Amino acid sequence: MSGFVLAAACKNEQAVAPASVDGKFDCNVALVTTSYVYNVVTANCTSRGCHRAGGSDFSTADKLKSYISASRAVFTQRVTSAQATMPPSRFPALSQGTKDSIACWIEKGMPDK
Repeated sequence: MSGFVLAAACKNEQAVAPASVDGKFDCNVALVTTSYVYNVVTANCTSRGCHRAGGSDFSTADKLKSYISASRAVFTQRVTSAQATMPPSRFPALSQGTKDSIACWIEKGMPDK
């Protein structure tokens, strides 16, 4: 998520990595829901004064999902990939478990429940 403005200390929401089955991650979307992902994004992206409006508006869960639907490759590269650049280095990084959970949620169609 680009364009962080504030350098405030915010908690960094973390998740347990999805279970591995035969070397592949098994995403449990009963636990990784839109609400969970939106809470992670709120804690790490919008509460710091970023991504509230403009091109990457994550101010609501629906706007987050719309952005991801329209820009999945960009979101994945910046947030969940091994080379993720968001949050910027001046903020705590998302754990690999959190990244994997968000990636699984996207892969499963961004379920609400």
